[in-house]
Amino acid sequence: MQCREKEIHIKKIPRWFAKFILRSQYNPNNQQIFFTLLEPMTPQEWCLIWIPVIHPGIELPCDGERNPTGYMKACLTTLSTLTGYHERTVEGWFYGKPYHYSVEILLRCFHLIFTLQQYLN
Repeated sequence: MQCREKEIHIKKIPRWFAKFILRSQYNPNNQQIFFTLLEPMTPQEWCLIWIPVIHPGIELPCDGERNPTGYMKACLTTLSTLTGYHERTVEGWFYGKPYHYSVEILLRCFHLIFTLQQYLN
């Protein structure tokens, strides 16, 4: 008889970040911030939130319709600048090509930084 293997969803994080979290366990407030950082944020989610803020003249896409003119170019340019990846590599992320797990953490960090910046202004 063959055993069924259960699917296990493990968040991949860099070793240095895991060590940093483990050393900071004594403060529950810091731990909550770190767990928020570990929530993955896809490039599509990030663009839906921040492209209208960074590029105010660009319209958001509607479900089931084509992207408005300039939306994809704005996403590619912005994400390429933030992550350091080439625009063609970033474009692949929108069409199902895999990306390194650290991209999701990086985008979450930028999301938190930009959110904090808005509150401070």
